[in-house]
Amino acid sequence: MNLKNKTVLITGGAKGIGLATAKRILEQGSMVILWDFDRESLDETTKNFHNNGFEVFSQVCDVTNKEQIYENARIIDEKFGGIDILINNAGTVYTGYMLDRSDEELENLINVNFTSMIYTIRAFMPKMLEKNSGHIINISSASSLTGAPKLAVYAATKWAVAGLTESLRLEVQKMGKNGVKFSSIHPNFLKKGLFEGTKLNFIGQLLAPGVKSHDQVAKVIVNRAIKLGFHSPKVPWIMNQIVLLRAILPSSLLIKFSSLYGLYNMMDDYKGYNDGR
Repeated sequence: MNLKNKTVLITGGAKGIGLATAKRILEQGSMVILWDFDRESLDETTKNFHNNGFEVFSQVCDVTNKEQIYENARIIDEKFGGIDILINNAGTVYTGYMLDRSDEELENLINVNFTSMIYTIRAFMPKMLEKNSGHIINISSASSLTGAPKLAVYAATKWAVAGLTESLRLEVQKMGKNGVKFSSIHPNFLKKGLFEGTKLNFIGQLLAPGVKSHDQVAKVIVNRAIKLGFHSPKVPWIMNQIVLLRAILPSSLLIKFSSLYGLYNMMDDYKGYNDGR
């Protein structure tokens, strides 16, 4: 898809992957709509873009609040006639053993990372189907490719995102709406920000290196998902080896292999932050 004169909505767009993606998309000549629950960060980001001559519209949005999503979508429909691309980027994480987290924390994790996408897609997909044109991009994770200790529910949400994306892709094809595209993005852990301190051992860093910057993910979103239409790009590309290993190794051997590259201990020095929604 050519990004010139497209209207693109990015959830969780005031910082991190969302912000980096917005920068790249604006440089391609699109108009960007930013959603974020943090009003202060959203206002600052929007102001910076305006000062640099970019066309940006922003709305405060808690993506766990479906009424707010649907109302924001109504305003967008009235103002812009809908959107061409939806990037479901908002996300959060709670680490540690599942039994050590509260019900409220785990419910919020599920709502931010997965349930919110159901609402946003239901809000914007009907008009895409009507036009038989559009692209919905859901940010999943390398955690959708393999389980991880101290990330059980987080990983579960990311597996759910992958399954949702693939199933919806098949649904629109069954409807004969091949102009509506779906992609899921699967980045390995980022070395800064939400997953700072996460680290595999030496072998693991060779086989599954961490992502150096948010822009590394943004580049894949723009170049491989939007422009080339890739269904489920991994970041970095070498993460595709996990898919291959799952296909050829029995589960018992896959678990033993995981221990060799430090998967068991990768969250032990975690010091990232939880700021998503």
